[in-house]
Amino acid sequence: MRLGDRVARDRPPEAGRSARLDLLTEAEPPGLAPPLPGSVDDLAGVADEGPEAVATGRRAGRRPPWALEAAAVAVIVAVGGLLRFWNLDRVGFRGDEAVYAGQAAVLAGADELQRWFILMSRGNSNFLLFQRVVSLAYRMFGVSDVGARAVAATFSTMTIVVVFAIARTLYTRRAALVAAVLLAVSSYSVFLARLALLDATLTFLVTLAMLCLARWDQTSRPMWLYGFGAWVALAIQAKIVGVLLLPILGGYLLVSKRRLPWRVVALAAGAFLVFLSPVLLDLASNSREFGDFLSRSSRRVSHVPWTYYPTVLLGREGLVVVVLWTAGIVTAVVRRSRADVIPGLWLLAFVGFYQLYPLKAFNYLLPSVPALCLLAARALDHLPRPSLPVLRVAATVAVAVVLVVGVTPCQWRALHDDSYAGLEEAARWLADNSPAEAGVMTLSHGSAQYVFSFYGRRDAYPFGRLRLATVLPGGEGEIVHALPSTEGVTPRDWVALWPPQLMEKGTVDYLVYYATSTTIDDPEEDPLVNTSTQRKFRDLIARYGGELVHTVYVNHEGRAWIYKATRLRAKPVVTHKVSGEKRGFAAGASP
Repeated sequence: MRLGDRVARDRPPEAGRSARLDLLTEAEPPGLAPPLPGSVDDLAGVADEGPEAVATGRRAGRRPPWALEAAAVAVIVAVGGLLRFWNLDRVGFRGDEAVYAGQAAVLAGADELQRWFILMSRGNSNFLLFQRVVSLAYRMFGVSDVGARAVAATFSTMTIVVVFAIARTLYTRRAALVAAVLLAVSSYSVFLARLALLDATLTFLVTLAMLCLARWDQTSRPMWLYGFGAWVALAIQAKIVGVLLLPILGGYLLVSKRRLPWRVVALAAGAFLVFLSPVLLDLASNSREFGDFLSRSSRRVSHVPWTYYPTVLLGREGLVVVVLWTAGIVTAVVRRSRADVIPGLWLLAFVGFYQLYPLKAFNYLLPSVPALCLLAARALDHLPRPSLPVLRVAATVAVAVVLVVGVTPCQWRALHDDSYAGLEEAARWLADNSPAEAGVMTLSHGSAQYVFSFYGRRDAYPFGRLRLATVLPGGEGEIVHALPSTEGVTPRDWVALWPPQLMEKGTVDYLVYYATSTTIDDPEEDPLVNTSTQRKFRDLIARYGGELVHTVYVNHEGRAWIYKATRLRAKPVVTHKVSGEKRGFAAGASP
């Protein structure tokens, strides 16, 4: 049987429901929808119950109290929240976090930061929704790195509840609890929830939109579809990739063969446009800049193997969780159940898009994690159940032990990640020990320099090969775009062009070399293990008489080195030139 036929066959009746069934449905507490009455999932293992239980999907004498279910959800959310909020200020911002926090501070009224941060995404990734929420926290509690990260952690924690509600709508109570547990202890989710990035907010809004779609699928009430349109608009504002929710809806309508009345379509579209109005106004007033950013950012390419994302997930989640996710996908493909269509399309849209999208990043797959948890919970819920209660308890304990053993090492790494430790400390040292007008340059993929502007209130510039536009300090919003380069080759403007000019003009006084936790090598002793860009930055430090004035240590290892330039012009070097048959030496500055 084809999937579309099976979906149409399994659809719940939209009319003619008995008064008894409607009364039971409305008696459910808000937000906790029962499994579809009479569905295979809800009646699994209750063949020995009475006709009334089979007809209504209610398990006489076996349903736990709502208080117990609510308590279980509360415990799961508390565990997930503890993992996400624990020691958030352990390590300072990385580059992208500093950009978003700086934009939020400007929105909150921190006018001094307008010198370094503009209210527009340089990579066309978002429309500042996350930053606006953070700005509210800043107005209440003041500007800080913990405040921005707490907002992301809050969104991630609330996603656990929404995932429970989706699974409660599509599957059984037990599957819902398992899905919530899997998301709560997802090391990848915990790691990203502890960073002031956009992805936790996007994931929360995507999950809310999918809850509306699932509830509309079960109830056929148009209000859920209107809510879907509103959440999609907000997801797009959080991050443009939220637009993938629209093809998910289209795909579901095709597979399920459902038809929507024009009135419902018009009202849902109206809700979408109303909530998207800030974006439309922004595009109308900044259409030229947006188009310029879009054309340039679309050329960004990551040169990584196709296994990049599987490798990231395996490294962040561990083998046990990845095996559970894989089992969930395989089970959904084999069973082809109507209840798995929504998570399946959700997963296909986001994973498929990012796998094909040429620019890759470690944080991009977060919106797909709730769908993976749903499918994995569904697979676990369908495992054979021992008949003896003692064996059922033993099996549950065994699964829990395996999960805890599998996630503990990954959780430890997530909670103790110090990839960019040292940047905050270097910025604060410069704030205390350098003139206010001093300029700073550091290794960067496009954003690391903003750490020094956020923490140290210093003019900062990047050194590296990057396509991302650079906002020059000064408050005028002057933007420097990368010059055209050979197809597939990252521009070298901020390696060979701008750094020497800024050094010779005296704009840059300090150069900060740092090493991430995966590339800790003392720059004074072992330069051969570093990348070409790192070597060129060391050459720049040497050419302009860089004098080491401070070293930042993390766990007794040097992580950031601050050099003060002592000459304005590059040290002359002697080069050997061959032209035709003439040979000779020429003096000049280093290239």
